[in-house]
Amino acid sequence: METMTVLIADSSEEFRSTLTNALQGNYRIHACRTGKEALDILQRTSPDVLILDLMLPELDGISLLQTISAAGIHPTVLATTRLANDYVVEATTKLGVEYLMIKPCDIRAIVSRVNDLCSHRPRPSISAPDSRTHISNLLISLGISTKLRGYPYLREAVLRMVGNPMQSITKELYPSVARQFNCNSAQVERSIRNAIQGAWNQRSESIWAQVFQPDEHGNIPRPSNAAFITRLADRLVLDQMQITLPK
Repeated sequence: METMTVLIADSSEEFRSTLTNALQGNYRIHACRTGKEALDILQRTSPDVLILDLMLPELDGISLLQTISAAGIHPTVLATTRLANDYVVEATTKLGVEYLMIKPCDIRAIVSRVNDLCSHRPRPSISAPDSRTHISNLLISLGISTKLRGYPYLREAVLRMVGNPMQSITKELYPSVARQFNCNSAQVERSIRNAIQGAWNQRSESIWAQVFQPDEHGNIPRPSNAAFITRLADRLVLDQMQITLPK
């Protein structure tokens, strides 16, 4: 049987190198860091499988998929992204992506899925991260730095809100998070408020608009602690439901 060809298109040199080493020997490997480089390789070699970072520089992953689809180039695609919002899920589904994996990705899981794709075994359409990783990705994308004291408090608060959405923020949620981190409710509330304020002050409107609804003037109001936690809890549930839906 002819050896199949895999193209790894990812801006991270470490990711490309590690994945190349893991796949080498079973597949012919091409690797590149930009969308334009990926387009050139796709046009010249027509690889069987494309492992595609949707946030490539020079030409983003979705634009790349649209371009090669119009050109009649149809590799089997495993896409990776740090944030699976509604647009990404819908666009990749329409463009025929076989897998959508949420970064950070386990290299062994990617290798397993490439093997599945190449052997045509039954497989799920999207591989979801665990809830803690998903919330971490959302917080970082919104500008909540991992160095802030409020970051772990927020992550834990959102996860606990998913588990019990009817609980009181001040009387139940803050005290339970405080017990987790051996502090008091006032410290939790203050640290979360400061983290949200700092991220909101430096927000990217386009990224925040993917999570929070702008007002009638197109502005995103500064959310309260309760609104922020509740919205991210709702978003986690929605994303996980979308990610696990079959095509």
